[in-house]
Amino acid sequence: MGFRQRGLTLIELMITLAVLAVIVAIAVPNFNTMIQNNRSLSLGEELASALNYARSEAVKRSTRVTLCGSTDGSACNGAWTDNWIVVLDTAATDDAAAPVVANANAVLRFWEAPDNNASLTASQGGATPTFVRFTRKGTLGRSANGAVTLNASFSGCSSNSARQVTVGPAGMLNMTRSSSGCS
Repeated sequence: MGFRQRGLTLIELMITLAVLAVIVAIAVPNFNTMIQNNRSLSLGEELASALNYARSEAVKRSTRVTLCGSTDGSACNGAWTDNWIVVLDTAATDDAAAPVVANANAVLRFWEAPDNNASLTASQGGATPTFVRFTRKGTLGRSANGAVTLNASFSGCSSNSARQVTVGPAGMLNMTRSSSGCS
């Protein structure tokens, strides 16, 4: 009877571990980039969802509704990287310079602040708006300044994985890929 080998030799085990180490070294950086790309997509989708919610509430309630950043969850006093709230806006006109939140009952919905690695920027006619207002007809308030463009990305995303959400004067949303904010 001959000797029958059971198991692996030390050399076979070392070669297997070396091949595994090479595969992991190649895969991990790409995996992290993929995660950041997906987080950018998710942030853009969440922002578009919040804007659509605000617009639909404006039409449903036939009143001004605003999406804005909030540090405390009850007033429009924050930036886009803070918490977001959708509020019934009691400003005097559709073109008022700031939203007016009558009381805590005027807050319709609350979103938690995005992760610290998130980047959210907004622009409208060369300015940096801190809120997006919809009129009772679902059109964009302060539309004389043109469309509002919001860019959402996470640090570490690649090429064109950031998302750009544009709210046109008619209130319609358009989401496209963007390289703004990605390395």
